[in-house]
Amino acid sequence: MTILSQEGPFRILSGKKWILVLMAAWLLVKVCPASALEAPGTALRFVGRDFGTPMVEEAVAREMEARFRERFFSPWNRDRIEVQPEDSLWAWDQWKENEPWGENLRPHSREWMDSLLDNCSMESWGSVNRRALACVDTDLRALPTARPFFRDPSLAGEGFPFDYLQNSRVKAGEPLFVGHFSADGAWAFVETGYASGWVDTRDLAFADDVLIRQWQAMPLAFVTDDHVPISDTSSIYRFTARIGTVLPVARSGKGGPMTVAVPVRNEKGEAVQAEALLSAEKASEGPLALSEWNLAMVVDRMLGTPYGWGDLGGNRDCSGSLRDLFTAFGVWLPRNSAAQARAFPFSSFGEVTGDQKEQRLVREGVPFATLLRVPGHIMLYLGTFKGVPFVFHSTWGVRTFRNGEEGRHVIGSAVITTLRPGMDVECFDPSRGDLADRLSEMTFLVQ
Repeated sequence: MTILSQEGPFRILSGKKWILVLMAAWLLVKVCPASALEAPGTALRFVGRDFGTPMVEEAVAREMEARFRERFFSPWNRDRIEVQPEDSLWAWDQWKENEPWGENLRPHSREWMDSLLDNCSMESWGSVNRRALACVDTDLRALPTARPFFRDPSLAGEGFPFDYLQNSRVKAGEPLFVGHFSADGAWAFVETGYASGWVDTRDLAFADDVLIRQWQAMPLAFVTDDHVPISDTSSIYRFTARIGTVLPVARSGKGGPMTVAVPVRNEKGEAVQAEALLSAEKASEGPLALSEWNLAMVVDRMLGTPYGWGDLGGNRDCSGSLRDLFTAFGVWLPRNSAAQARAFPFSSFGEVTGDQKEQRLVREGVPFATLLRVPGHIMLYLGTFKGVPFVFHSTWGVRTFRNGEEGRHVIGSAVITTLRPGMDVECFDPSRGDLADRLSEMTFLVQ
């Protein structure tokens, strides 16, 4: 079994050596008061005595990996677009009678809005129906434009980064299914294994049957760190990988750098395979073992990542953070928080107080393997510190109310907090309750 260290994967040490390692990690922790926005600065503080023990049996781990592979490659296992034409226009239906604002902090014109609908070219729906690959990280847009749809930026909690056309972000190496092109040819409507939308045509390449069979037969490498530049064997930079990126392994590294396959778009828009070296410090051959130690190490590598609605700008929102985190372990999660909360066995908290919900969480929650949902938000339960439950999540901020006006105390990143991050925030707005008060259910990734 492989355990992740600050430097990379390494084999299990003896029990006494592990205890010394863990004690050293705890001594390095900056212990902060367990309230409000202050928290231990590392997820390692929450690992238990069995921190290196896998949380699932080997057979279950194999089942999870098989399910991951099936979903990852699912866009290649179809011959026509699955989304219905009318369903693809959900963003247009939502905004056609409203007034979206643009990057210049002014409302978009009606003429431009109408031209955007025309560019969807719905009359050519399903005219392409070809399998493809993402050659770089690229935004998955709800309509064929890179221009944002903001609500009135003068409203609390609106404006950047809440671009409501940002559906998600596709990572380099992801299988895609292309349904059709926009009227101007600049955008392709695609399906991934977890979402659908429009991507920049230049960022994908069509894959032939030979390449598809090769990639589906290869083992997979799971990137375990952010900001990993990928250059091919000719020293040409291709893209930057991050936690959540998955690439086929062309040749095993056997403990050293592995050779991974990377897609390159040729002059005909077709995918050809290049190769790149990926160090064992930055990726795992096969999923990481699902252990508290490994989870804590990957969480720590994500801390401080700026918040990005729909992973805007290569950043992450709440569900994007958890999806990327568990991808490194071969655990497939849907893209949005509501679907993630229902992807595994879950239990409702019911109509009880926030204190009672916290007490139940401490009794029943599995640290590092329990998702916590409030409407519109999802978090990972880490465990307790000084008797207080803590969570890992990516969050924009805390609601405030000052002089009769609603506002935000901006956090804007991936953080470790309590379930009451508003406690010490000046002018915290208690009208909707804190996170603990609004918990709706907990989801158990392991039994």
